[in-house]
Amino acid sequence: MKVKVNLLFVPVLFFGFLFGAFSDLILFFIALGIHDFAHYLVAKYYDAPIEYIEFMPFGCEMKMDDSYLEEVQKFFIYLAGPLTNILLSMILYFLKAYDIYYFPLYNEILFANLCVGFLNFLPFHPLDGSVLFRFLLAKGLGHIKASKIILILSELFAIFLLAITVYSFIYGIYNISYAIVGFFILSESIKGRKNILIKAMESEISKRKRAHKRDRFVRSERICTNVNSSLKKLMSNFNGNRYYFIDIMDKSKYLMTITEEDVIDGIVRFGYDGKVKDVLR
Repeated sequence: MKVKVNLLFVPVLFFGFLFGAFSDLILFFIALGIHDFAHYLVAKYYDAPIEYIEFMPFGCEMKMDDSYLEEVQKFFIYLAGPLTNILLSMILYFLKAYDIYYFPLYNEILFANLCVGFLNFLPFHPLDGSVLFRFLLAKGLGHIKASKIILILSELFAIFLLAITVYSFIYGIYNISYAIVGFFILSESIKGRKNILIKAMESEISKRKRAHKRDRFVRSERICTNVNSSLKKLMSNFNGNRYYFIDIMDKSKYLMTITEEDVIDGIVRFGYDGKVKDVLR
């Protein structure tokens, strides 16, 4: 398993040291270590191979081969991190409230875990919450539409944070932490927007792999569309929990039925602007 370091990770440590918040960052990264260890344990429980862990400015990203995992298994892997932080902070709170246990930096560790937990429940890319909310939205909207909604929310939140930074500077409050978070979320969201279709195709390929496992079943569904429909828009209606058959019509005349593999192959061959009629040639 490889370990990577994001380019923005070092500046965060530098500014933390410069502004006297280095000890707070250390506590924050301890909470992150607990957070990602929970991800790791659940991923290993489901036998998902871990490819690498990347240290980000405000968290870690664990890259795993989840192609054989059910969607609900992925959901629990991403839920494990923030849920562990919140449960740990609740346990620490009750231990202190009933005078059972206490030690130096107790409050700081409690607060760090609470922050990491709630932060990662926010539906902003690339936080865990974005994966959790995408899972819920994709059930009714499909992977592509759900991803677009998450990315739009992320970009709006990032712009809001950058605006707060500018406003603070105007009034002589020099706190760049909002700017760093905003820039990080915005850059990751822009990167994620470029990869929406690729991620959707990976989701479809993963679904096939799961279907090919022994004694596994995937529900099917039929879609009817026009011969001039865009392959990209057609794929945006796919849901990771269904296998699709597409009935092709030319005006009111039925032509033929294709599968989602034909749609994916068509996008690979003809690009994002390909039409259904290109697949029929």
